[in-house]
Amino acid sequence: MPQRKSVRRFESLEIQGDDSWIEVSRLTVGEARVINEQQGKDDLDSFEAVLPLYQKHIVNWNWVDDDGEPLPLPKNDPDVVDGLTDQEFAFVAECLSGEESQKN
Repeated sequence: MPQRKSVRRFESLEIQGDDSWIEVSRLTVGEARVINEQQGKDDLDSFEAVLPLYQKHIVNWNWVDDDGEPLPLPKNDPDVVDGLTDQEFAFVAECLSGEESQKN
């Protein structure tokens, strides 16, 4: 029986160090359209429009904060996204779009 493979794992060593990873679920076509429509718009409006996608599509990770404490998943604590660095935030965007190389 077919089974949809919608979760992908990405290594994030440049972002979070050795053995770090993030798992994200694939975007639907409708969600990709929302992101595409935000291109060229005001950065704050664009950010607010795609933020719910981050909360929904980050399935799992082993990321930590500056003190080495595990970060909660955005679906459990949406405010955790506010504490991500610009580099971490951009990395998640690349993973959601499938631009980063996958870990096998």
